[in-house]
Amino acid sequence: MNYITHTIEPWMPEGALKAKADVATIAMNNGWTRLPIERYNDVRFSDIDRQKKIATFLSDVRPGDTIVHQFPTYMSEDFEKSFQQKIKEKGAHYVLFIHDFEPLRVSRENAWEWSLAEQAGLIVAHSQKMITALRQHGVSTAAITLDLFDYLGKGPTSFPAFSKSINYAGTWQKAPWLKNYQGPALKLFGSRPKRWKEVTLPDSVDWVGSFSPEDIPLVLKSGFGLLWDSDYEDKLFQSYTKVNAPHKASLYLKAGLPLIVWSKSGLADLVRTEQIGFTIDKLTDLNEKLAALTKSDYETYQKNLLVLRERIDNGFYTSTALDKIVCFFD
Repeated sequence: MNYITHTIEPWMPEGALKAKADVATIAMNNGWTRLPIERYNDVRFSDIDRQKKIATFLSDVRPGDTIVHQFPTYMSEDFEKSFQQKIKEKGAHYVLFIHDFEPLRVSRENAWEWSLAEQAGLIVAHSQKMITALRQHGVSTAAITLDLFDYLGKGPTSFPAFSKSINYAGTWQKAPWLKNYQGPALKLFGSRPKRWKEVTLPDSVDWVGSFSPEDIPLVLKSGFGLLWDSDYEDKLFQSYTKVNAPHKASLYLKAGLPLIVWSKSGLADLVRTEQIGFTIDKLTDLNEKLAALTKSDYETYQKNLLVLRERIDNGFYTSTALDKIVCFFD
């Protein structure tokens, strides 16, 4: 039996739940069984209570089964290591399916996640560059790549219109540059963080509002999708984009928007090779790049992204990874 874990997080914002929900749905469409995990504050529980919870979650697992664990669950080190160990004790295969890997994007000493990855039977990483980063930290576990996240649901019935405007959707905390942005007109999507309550956004930034992950592909009507995070303090958000496949990229492709990405990001090679947008070294490059852009360039980008868009719509990347997992343990 093949299982896919799906953490139940009713209090989390919708956008944070979309990727895991889609992976679970695609897996079930491929004949896998959803294994729900109730997220709870397990730090308050004793080891005995924690083990009882884990035993309940894994009650149907048998020797030879495969459990693909969507990580992180944002529960404790004790939970994750006990969960992994219990799967092994049952004689089942444990696969670490990485959505985010905190030690690569937040500076932290003695991060326990490295050990969890090293003890996995197989890892699904975002990219080959992420696998290389894991190797550099001593993780020798066999690994495969996802390449891009899928994005299920309705998409626009027509392509976005040609425009030199920029769309930015996502977590504002990863983009403190928004506070001082002086580039081309930018439409900002997402919820205003409490810490930004008193922040006055620059005139060039138009805060459109927050939309559900199902609706937002339908409201991105023109222009480009920008992917740009910042490093600050102990947060390595921009550095992390060298190795990850941002879910935001899949949203933009779903909407039919060409991409603008950092030239050193993991997606830069894809953008250049497939000609689905352009790269920049710094945000101040935007004016010059867009000034040289023609409507014909834009339409070529849109035509080229059609293949990726169709794959994302149909769960291609997740399905391919799941097939590789099955073959690995056969």
